[in-house]
This record gives sequence, C-alpha cells and structure tokens, in this order.
Amino acid sequence: MDSEFRQLDARERGLLEKLLEADFSGRDELRTQLDSLTAKQIEEDGTLSLRCGSGRPSPRKYKLPFEGICKDADGGTISILLHADKDGFLSMLEIIKDDGSPIINPPTARDMENLLPECGGRREGQG
Repeated sequence: MDSEFRQLDARERGLLEKLLEADFSGRDELRTQLDSLTAKQIEEDGTLSLRCGSGRPSPRKYKLPFEGICKDADGGTISILLHADKDGFLSMLEIIKDDGSPIINPPTARDMENLLPECGGRREGQG
C-alpha cells in the first residue's frame, strides 16, 4: 500500500471519470476537482484515500456515494464507490468485492456499469 499521496494512474482516473459521467446535481463541480486529485492506497483491495488540491466544491452534500459495479473473473460482484466529504470535495474511491473474497482482476472503467445516485441505485437506462 502507498505510504504517501501520489498521482492517480490511468485505471484509477478512468474509474473516477466513469463515475462522474452520470447526470446529477453537483457533478460538474466534482469534475473540476479531477486534475488536482492525489491518492493513497489504504486497503489491499485498491481502495484509495483522495486529496483534492483545487476545484469547486459541490454545492450538494451527499449522504450516498456514487456507485458502479462490475464482475470479477470468478463472477463475483465488485462495487466501486466514490465518496465526497461534507465540504463537497472528493475524498475516497472505495473498492469492495461483495462476497469478501480477494479481487482477481482490478475493476476498469470499461467493465464498470454506473448506478444512479439519485435513484436509489437504479442502473442507467432503467425506467
């Protein structure tokens, strides 16, 4: 795991960008934070603590994270959750395998499907 904050790698940045594709209140402000983010891995599963150096805070305070899901090589579901803090800044990219087993293939934006934060986790395209 990382001992210091570092630049995001391409896979991590892709996950963040994908999670911020959905249309929701405050999204544009959160996107302004992407270029200044640094990260520190805090869990073996790839969970990152995020530190934002600039950008506009989101005016909306989020109780629920932004979430995406994908399948691991063994068919298990991986949840990818993006958290913002009480001040409206991105604070954590949480990666969890729902059954608690080790992640075989780290999630990528290409394999991830967004769940809509303002619709109780409904998937994009669902009515």
